[in-house]
Amino acid sequence: MTLLSGVSLPWSLPLTVAVYGILVAAAAWIYRDARARGNRYAVVWAVATLVFAIVPVLAYLYLHRDAGPAP
Repeated sequence: MTLLSGVSLPWSLPLTVAVYGILVAAAAWIYRDARARGNRYAVVWAVATLVFAIVPVLAYLYLHRDAGPAP
């Protein structure tokens, strides 16, 4: 358990696992979508998502906002 100012935080491990799970799912989604669109930088998008979290997700969504769903 982690102590923060004397307060026990038993929920910190499940919360951390949930956040990283969502991050891995977002990276997998971006990789699959970029690959379906024929983007040769699909791996770069996925790794950037794992490293920088939300910024690449927002950038990817912004850059592909007009393209619609991948075929």
